[in-house]
Amino acid sequence: MLSFNKKSLLNIVMLFAGIAVSSLHIFCKDACLYLKGSVFGLALDYMGIAYMCILIIAHLLRRNLVFLLLLSFGTGAEVYLLGFQVNHGVYCRYCLYFGAILLFLFLLNFERSKKIFIALSLLTGFIIFSIFFEGSVTPAYADDLPLPSFGNGQIKVRLYTDYFCGPCRALEPQLEPIIKSLLKKGVITITFIDTPVHPQTTLYAKYFLYAFNQNRDFDIALRARSVLFEASKEKITTRENLEGFIQKKGVKIKPFDTSPTFGVLAAYLKEDVINSTPTCIIYKTGKKERFTGPDIIKALEALRQVR
Repeated sequence: MLSFNKKSLLNIVMLFAGIAVSSLHIFCKDACLYLKGSVFGLALDYMGIAYMCILIIAHLLRRNLVFLLLLSFGTGAEVYLLGFQVNHGVYCRYCLYFGAILLFLFLLNFERSKKIFIALSLLTGFIIFSIFFEGSVTPAYADDLPLPSFGNGQIKVRLYTDYFCGPCRALEPQLEPIIKSLLKKGVITITFIDTPVHPQTTLYAKYFLYAFNQNRDFDIALRARSVLFEASKEKITTRENLEGFIQKKGVKIKPFDTSPTFGVLAAYLKEDVINSTPTCIIYKTGKKERFTGPDIIKALEALRQVR
């Protein structure tokens, strides 16, 4: 067992480490761009700093029960936040570091004699965060980017395809009239996401975004996709040849920096755990459903019955 002085010093060191991790999270430019969250409008990174400061004060004032209950509450909240990351398949290393520090502090200060109070505090933290936590796995600026999304329906659809995927190419003509019908009825909001299964798909995806940036009309986007599928069938693999081919087909482009847009689309790929094409993800009434191959047609056809 650690002596009181050693345990107290270790507590203080770990609490300040928690403040440091929360501070670094503010400047994180990696997964933190896609993984955001707040409770009661307060961002988690700032909340983490304030939380650690309160713990330091409680510890220095030797309010041991308050300190332990606060630790238990935070641990319960961290369990929920970890589940949120696992569920969406997007992880922030600073969030994980903070959770590890909190778990260490919880185990270091755990008192069996107060297990009932600890359990209640853990449960309270979990429940409060499950109700009031507002999380996002896409950047806050995503709405300002050229994202190939169409419609304004309540049902969200993400269609993952690869221009070099034979089944994707065969499915595309069947999908077009169904998607048009659903958009006309205002049932769905659909996002086309090119999935880099083939080495050349990123090049093709870039030119699809160039075409979308030039003209965001849905029919023009479908035309651009059709031309790109045709180009893949012709086995065009160089930038010069691809650009010449699509311009010959009458598809106009407007180049731009696609990196931020690709970042958002990559977050979708992680969130939906896409490992094959064609795949369709449908978000409806709070549930996420996954469909592949011919089942995509059936799933979208079923949405025509939605009123």
